[in-house]
Amino acid sequence: MPPISATVTWDTALNKGTVADITVPHANGATVINWSCDSTVASFTITGLDATEFNPSQSNADVTNFTTNDRGDTAGDYSYTVQATHALTGARSRHDPKITNEP
Repeated sequence: MPPISATVTWDTALNKGTVADITVPHANGATVINWSCDSTVASFTITGLDATEFNPSQSNADVTNFTTNDRGDTAGDYSYTVQATHALTGARSRHDPKITNEP
């Protein structure tokens, strides 16, 4: 299946970095998920992915792109943390989106 792409952006109304929740259809099976940042975000860190379902489960550093493999074999909601750095001000924020593996 094609990879799923997610973009980390800076929401000016909330004054923080955000990324949309991700849904992985059951039919996809194992799926590659790739995050990147748009021009409003200098870099981001991903932590807290379930290591039994996602490999790697964190980015280990600030990055502009991060890719993980979702085994896709366990349905459910998986929370994780994105810490983003605003490109213009250097402000840092935290956002806790989720990945849903459909049954």
